Amino acid sequence: MLKLLILFFSVSVFATENVEIKIPSDDIATKDVVVESVTGNVEASNVIAEDTSITGLEVMNLVREESRKKNTRVAVVDMKIFDSENRERVRYFNYWTKYFDGQENSLIKFFRPKNVKGTALLTNSSDEHNEKKQWIYIPAFKVVKQLTSSDKNKSFMGSDFTYSDIAGRKLSQDNHQLVKETESNYFIESKPVDASDSIYSVIRYVVNRDLNVIQKAIFYDLEEEKLKTLENTSVSNINGVNIVMLSKMTNHQTGGRTILTVQSMDVGENIKDDVLSIKGLKSQ
Repeated sequence: MLKLLILFFSVSVFATENVEIKIPSDDIATKDVVVESVTGNVEASNVIAEDTSITGLEVMNLVREESRKKNTRVAVVDMKIFDSENRERVRYFNYWTKYFDGQENSLIKFFRPKNVKGTALLTNSSDEHNEKKQWIYIPAFKVVKQLTSSDKNKSFMGSDFTYSDIAGRKLSQDNHQLVKETESNYFIESKPVDASDSIYSVIRYVVNRDLNVIQKAIFYDLEEEKLKTLENTSVSNINGVNIVMLSKMTNHQTGGRTILTVQSMDVGENIKDDVLSIKGLKSQ
């Protein structure tokens, strides 16, 4: 599984292009569709693609490389969390990420509402190691806690994303199989190499061929029951990078959903190393 939040950005005055693209899902009607609709059903894809010149791993590599164009991102994001009774909570955070020399560091820091202000999550990962380290700062107690493996499977700030969703997985941790190919999309099925290494038994992706972005991902639990669906429904091209601007994660087992919308973004801005550190995690 790729890092799911790596492209959650919007357009700002720093963008040289503003080409907004609406990406429909394969089974949910969309009123303002610009990109050609997907006709296949990712959940029913059980026929292995034949006579193709690209593999599932190569497709996922294209997605990763698209996400790494320009090595920094700075964004302001709002997160709307809905429970099964449609009750809403809204939280706002700043987001920084930097990729350099095989190392990727990111920081999420909440600034509103007051009861979560200052709460922050730091994620460090390396191309050389599968393990991704995460620390959370809780300002009320002035405590920094490094997350354990079990912590990473818990809900991130009450949302339908887990901490491990935020961190993502290395491509090498999963086997990626191309199961279907159309003119506009690749359909990929990814299963963990080590079944004990993931809370998901399989993830099925719909990848837009023209944009090299994931437009949909369906997550299955360890009993192979459908657990969650991620839909990336709006993309903008910013400084030559295709970036997801609006995402929704739906939990089919709890009835909850979480919507991420980017309010502002900059691509390629210089980020000092100490911002993406324990010192930056605790700073106000």
